[in-house]
This record gives sequence, structure tokens and C-alpha cells, in this order.
Amino acid sequence: MPKIDLQNVGIRLAAIREASGLSSGDFARTVDIDPSSYSKIELGKKSLNADMGFRVAERWGVSMDFLYRGSLNGLPENILNSLRQIENTNRR
Repeated sequence: MPKIDLQNVGIRLAAIREASGLSSGDFARTVDIDPSSYSKIELGKKSLNADMGFRVAERWGVSMDFLYRGSLNGLPENILNSLRQIENTNRR
């Protein structure tokens, strides 16, 4: 069974957060996640549990498939653009 890539989950969360224009603490509070836990999740040091993932998906209009597997189907344009910017920054 394939493992979830925590680093990539964190990158996708960062893309959503950056597209929202919020700090990590403010973003975490919009989905009822402890800000210190959220920081670890975004850095890929802690897993995003299903309950948290569902809250992010519902609040920010993304799919669970995007969060955990990276599927871009139906992704809002602002989040897609943010994801592209992060990927370009990481390539440098």
C-alpha cells in the first residue's frame, strides 16, 4: 500500500494558504487546527488526518484527492496558480 507523501501534502496546503493570503496561524484557525500542529503538517513533519483534511477541503473548495494525492481536477484557479509559484520557487 503506497504511503502518503507528507512533504507534498504540506506543499499543497501551503498553496491553498498562500492563495488565501493568510498567515499559517490564521489559516489553521479557519479549519480549527492548532496553529503549531498546522505548521508541522505544512512542513511535512506531521500527517494531516482525515478529519483535518475534510475541514480544509470543505472550507477551501478543494478535494481530498488533491490534498492527499495531488489531483488537479476541479482545483480553483487561484490555488492552482499558487501551487505553480511554489513549484517554481522549489526548482530554483
